[in-house]
Amino acid sequence: MALLIVLGLLIPDIEKDVSAEIRRRQRIVTSSVDNLAAIKHPISNPFLKAALEVDDEVDLMPKAGQSTEQNSSLEEFHNDLTLDSLYSVEAPYMPRLLHSLATAPIKKATVFSPGTQFKILLEFENGNFAIAKPMRHKRDFYWAYNKTQQNWQDQERHTAEIASFHLDRVMGFRRVPPCVGRKVDFLNEILMKGKDDGLLDTMTWRGDDICFIGDCAPVFCNKNHTICAENGTLEISVCQKIPGRRPFHEEFNPWNHYITLRDKTSWKYRNICTDILKKQRITRGRFFLDLMELVLFDHLIRNYDRHHYFLVNRIDRNMSFVVIVDNGKGFGNPYEDDIKCLAAIYQCCRFRNSTFNTMLALTKEGNKLGDLVKASLSKDPLAPILLDDFFPALDRRLLMFINEIYKCVSMFGQEKVLVGEHVTT
Repeated sequence: MALLIVLGLLIPDIEKDVSAEIRRRQRIVTSSVDNLAAIKHPISNPFLKAALEVDDEVDLMPKAGQSTEQNSSLEEFHNDLTLDSLYSVEAPYMPRLLHSLATAPIKKATVFSPGTQFKILLEFENGNFAIAKPMRHKRDFYWAYNKTQQNWQDQERHTAEIASFHLDRVMGFRRVPPCVGRKVDFLNEILMKGKDDGLLDTMTWRGDDICFIGDCAPVFCNKNHTICAENGTLEISVCQKIPGRRPFHEEFNPWNHYITLRDKTSWKYRNICTDILKKQRITRGRFFLDLMELVLFDHLIRNYDRHHYFLVNRIDRNMSFVVIVDNGKGFGNPYEDDIKCLAAIYQCCRFRNSTFNTMLALTKEGNKLGDLVKASLSKDPLAPILLDDFFPALDRRLLMFINEIYKCVSMFGQEKVLVGEHVTT
């Protein structure tokens, strides 16, 4: 409590404004579809015009026999791209887009090969594409993150993808692609919509339930990790695919948790931030501070799997924000926290001032992060998405982050730690 009082003194003039902004965002996130109007956002920035150009894989324009209403929400989403987020705060089309992802008839389902775990590329009859991840565990299963259950062995959770979208939106980042839960008839909507040997050749049964092994890295796709459709129904997360065969540019994360302990030069043994800040590609534009916000996000969901991070490929790399994708290994354990997830923040002691103010407001009674995320998630078709224990965990981990920022401020001063939109070395 004393810590929060001290921190509150850092920004006395704007705290009320930030709290009001959080409440405004919450009203937007929970607003009714009936009160929404279709709004198009014209793009004038030359770096963004190219981002709206799509290849043959994705056609944003409605085809004969396709739903114009469903396509309009998709088109509005792609027109809403900015230099700092995938979509705007208001995003009036978002409920329609999520409803479309949750209900649109599936035209084709194929195994999506990138990555180590099992995913399905869905093509809908309305011309949209999405990445689906199946349910592997019940809601009450959690990962211990110990010698028996090491972080790299953790399997992805479909609920983590859904919860990450809602958390990201409540935090105000808007860098996670829209994602929603859905139940599908596995036989008719998935298996019969594709001809993948990765599914057909690995079919098996568990009692009366049809199961499959899938096609991915052997450590995750094997007979001990079958995926089953209970009574023929399979829960999946359905996340909007960003158009293009290679929509993102990939960069190595220097604070990668998979770095071996044998590497004595890594962040696990020393502060690497001074070396990192010497690299121009790290410090140019908004890149570095976005990376620090990504570190905070992964700390909140306790995600050890951020070995790389991504930029929007069709925006100039000097200007692109860091996209937050592939969050399936988050939300694995609400009972324990790991300060090492904040290593980049306590090593660098640099953070975006406006974001810190927002996070500080999210600790206030009536505005708490956990409560807002819980309320947002309650509207998903597969609700409840998370165990209730995850929501106080979000609040607890947010206070851990604020405590680290306070330590940085006490060592280096507020002006050095809480900076504007660009980092200074």
